[in-house]
Amino acid sequence: MIIETLDRCSVWASLWLYRLGVYGTLPALLVLVTLEVVLRYVFNAPLEWGRDMNGLLLLVTLFSALPHAWDQGYYVRVQVIQERMSPRWRSFADVLSALAGFVFFSLLTAQAFLFSRYMFVTQETGEDLDILLWPFMVFLAICGLVLSVRLLANPLMLTASEEDVSGRWI
Repeated sequence: MIIETLDRCSVWASLWLYRLGVYGTLPALLVLVTLEVVLRYVFNAPLEWGRDMNGLLLLVTLFSALPHAWDQGYYVRVQVIQERMSPRWRSFADVLSALAGFVFFSLLTAQAFLFSRYMFVTQETGEDLDILLWPFMVFLAICGLVLSVRLLANPLMLTASEEDVSGRWI
Protein backbone atom coordinates (compact mmCIF):
# COMPACT_ATOMS: atom_id res chain seq x y z
CA MET A 1 0.00 0.00 0.00
CA ILE A 2 2.72 2.47 0.97
CA ILE A 3 4.91 1.41 -1.95
CA GLU A 4 2.06 1.87 -4.43
CA THR A 5 1.25 5.31 -3.02
CA LEU A 6 4.92 6.28 -3.11
CA ASP A 7 5.16 5.02 -6.68
CA ARG A 8 2.03 6.86 -7.80
CA CYS A 9 3.07 10.15 -6.18
CA SER A 10 6.60 9.94 -7.53
CA VAL A 11 5.30 9.19 -11.04
CA TRP A 12 3.19 12.34 -10.85
CA ALA A 13 6.14 14.39 -9.54
CA SER A 14 8.43 12.92 -12.19
CA LEU A 15 6.05 13.87 -14.99
CA TRP A 16 5.49 17.35 -13.51
CA LEU A 17 9.25 17.97 -13.28
CA TYR A 18 9.72 16.74 -16.84
CA ARG A 19 7.05 19.10 -18.14
CA LEU A 20 8.60 21.98 -16.21
CA GLY A 21 11.93 21.27 -17.86
CA VAL A 22 10.59 20.71 -21.38
CA TYR A 23 7.95 23.43 -21.49
CA GLY A 24 9.46 25.93 -19.06
CA THR A 25 13.21 26.04 -18.70
CA LEU A 26 14.24 24.55 -22.07
CA PRO A 27 12.43 27.26 -24.09
CA ALA A 28 13.79 29.91 -21.71
CA LEU A 29 17.29 28.50 -22.26
CA LEU A 30 16.77 28.58 -26.04
CA VAL A 31 15.61 32.20 -25.95
CA LEU A 32 18.44 33.27 -23.65
CA VAL A 33 21.15 31.56 -25.71
CA THR A 34 19.76 33.05 -28.92
CA LEU A 35 19.62 36.50 -27.34
CA GLU A 36 23.13 36.10 -26.00
CA VAL A 37 24.50 35.08 -29.42
CA VAL A 38 22.76 37.95 -31.22
CA LEU A 39 23.86 40.53 -28.66
CA ARG A 40 27.42 39.22 -28.52
CA TYR A 41 28.16 38.72 -32.22
CA VAL A 42 25.87 41.24 -33.92
CA PHE A 43 25.93 44.16 -31.47
CA ASN A 44 29.14 43.31 -29.57
CA ALA A 45 27.22 43.79 -26.31
CA PRO A 46 27.01 40.48 -24.42
CA LEU A 47 24.87 40.06 -21.34
CA GLU A 48 27.08 40.08 -18.25
CA TRP A 49 24.81 37.66 -16.44
CA GLY A 50 24.05 35.47 -19.46
CA ARG A 51 26.50 32.68 -18.67
CA ASP A 52 25.36 32.34 -15.07
CA MET A 53 21.72 32.25 -16.08
CA ASN A 54 22.43 29.72 -18.86
CA GLY A 55 24.11 27.47 -16.32
CA LEU A 56 21.22 27.69 -13.89
CA LEU A 57 18.62 27.04 -16.60
CA LEU A 58 20.64 24.10 -17.91
CA LEU A 59 20.91 22.68 -14.39
CA VAL A 60 17.14 22.95 -13.87
CA THR A 61 16.42 21.47 -17.30
CA LEU A 62 18.69 18.47 -16.86
CA PHE A 63 17.78 17.61 -13.29
CA SER A 64 14.06 18.01 -13.89
CA ALA A 65 14.26 15.47 -16.71
CA LEU A 66 16.22 12.80 -14.79
CA PRO A 67 13.33 10.98 -13.04
CA HIS A 68 11.25 10.76 -16.22
CA ALA A 69 14.30 9.68 -18.24
CA TRP A 70 14.81 6.81 -15.80
CA ASP A 71 11.17 5.77 -16.04
CA GLN A 72 11.28 5.73 -19.83
CA GLY A 73 14.65 3.98 -20.04
CA TYR A 74 16.38 6.94 -21.68
CA TYR A 75 19.61 6.38 -19.84
CA VAL A 76 23.00 5.12 -20.93
CA ARG A 77 23.63 1.45 -20.44
CA VAL A 78 26.03 -1.00 -21.97
CA GLN A 79 23.69 -2.36 -24.63
CA VAL A 80 26.23 -4.81 -26.05
CA ILE A 81 26.55 -6.59 -22.72
CA GLN A 82 22.89 -6.29 -21.79
CA GLU A 83 21.69 -7.86 -25.05
CA ARG A 84 23.73 -10.98 -24.34
CA MET A 85 22.21 -11.47 -20.89
CA SER A 86 19.30 -13.72 -20.17
CA PRO A 87 16.09 -11.93 -19.12
CA ARG A 88 16.70 -13.00 -15.52
CA TRP A 89 20.24 -11.59 -15.43
CA ARG A 90 19.06 -8.46 -17.23
CA SER A 91 16.46 -7.88 -14.53
CA PHE A 92 19.11 -8.48 -11.87
CA ALA A 93 21.43 -5.94 -13.55
CA ASP A 94 18.57 -3.42 -13.77
CA VAL A 95 17.78 -3.81 -10.07
CA LEU A 96 21.46 -3.54 -9.20
CA SER A 97 21.81 -0.33 -11.25
CA ALA A 98 18.65 1.05 -9.61
CA LEU A 99 20.14 0.30 -6.20
CA ALA A 100 23.44 1.99 -7.09
CA GLY A 101 21.53 4.98 -8.47
CA PHE A 102 19.41 5.11 -5.32
CA VAL A 103 22.48 5.26 -3.09
CA PHE A 104 24.16 7.92 -5.26
CA PHE A 105 21.12 10.17 -5.66
CA SER A 106 20.11 9.79 -2.01
CA LEU A 107 23.54 11.01 -0.98
CA LEU A 108 23.38 13.82 -3.55
CA THR A 109 19.94 14.82 -2.25
CA ALA A 110 21.09 14.88 1.36
CA GLN A 111 24.16 16.93 0.48
CA ALA A 112 22.09 19.35 -1.63
CA PHE A 113 19.63 19.94 1.23
CA LEU A 114 22.50 20.50 3.67
CA PHE A 115 24.36 22.80 1.29
CA SER A 116 21.21 24.78 0.47
CA ARG A 117 20.97 25.71 4.15
CA TYR A 118 24.56 26.97 4.05
CA MET A 119 23.82 28.90 0.85
CA PHE A 120 20.76 30.45 2.49
CA VAL A 121 22.68 31.51 5.59
CA THR A 122 25.56 33.02 3.57
CA GLN A 123 23.21 34.55 0.96
CA GLU A 124 25.35 33.10 -1.82
CA THR A 125 24.81 34.56 -5.28
CA GLY A 126 26.25 34.02 -8.73
CA GLU A 127 29.43 35.64 -9.93
CA ASP A 128 27.79 38.01 -12.40
CA LEU A 129 24.14 37.29 -11.69
CA ASP A 130 22.95 38.85 -8.46
CA ILE A 131 20.38 36.17 -7.66
CA LEU A 132 20.28 33.90 -4.62
CA LEU A 133 21.40 30.37 -5.47
CA TRP A 134 19.87 28.41 -2.61
CA PRO A 135 16.46 27.96 -4.34
CA PHE A 136 18.24 26.25 -7.24
CA MET A 137 20.03 23.94 -4.81
CA VAL A 138 16.71 23.11 -3.13
CA PHE A 139 15.26 22.36 -6.58
CA LEU A 140 18.20 20.07 -7.32
CA ALA A 141 17.55 18.30 -4.02
CA ILE A 142 13.85 17.88 -4.81
CA CYS A 143 14.69 16.38 -8.21
CA GLY A 144 17.17 14.05 -6.53
CA LEU A 145 14.54 13.05 -3.98
CA VAL A 146 11.98 12.27 -6.68
CA LEU A 147 14.55 10.25 -8.61
CA SER A 148 15.60 8.38 -5.47
CA VAL A 149 11.97 7.47 -4.76
CA ARG A 150 11.51 6.40 -8.41
CA LEU A 151 14.63 4.24 -8.17
CA LEU A 152 13.43 2.66 -4.94
CA ALA A 153 9.75 2.21 -5.76
CA ASN A 154 10.11 1.23 -9.39
CA PRO A 155 12.08 -2.02 -9.09
CA LEU A 156 9.61 -3.16 -6.45
CA MET A 157 6.79 -2.57 -8.95
CA LEU A 158 8.70 -4.23 -11.79
CA THR A 159 6.89 -6.92 -13.74
CA ALA A 160 9.50 -8.49 -15.96
CA SER A 161 8.14 -9.91 -19.17
CA GLU A 162 9.91 -11.85 -21.87
CA GLU A 163 8.93 -9.33 -24.57
CA ASP A 164 10.03 -6.13 -22.84
CA VAL A 165 13.46 -6.53 -21.36
CA SER A 166 14.78 -3.28 -22.80
CA GLY A 167 15.66 -1.82 -19.41
CA ARG A 168 12.41 0.14 -19.04
CA TRP A 169 10.64 -0.04 -15.75
CA ILE A 170 6.91 -0.56 -15.55
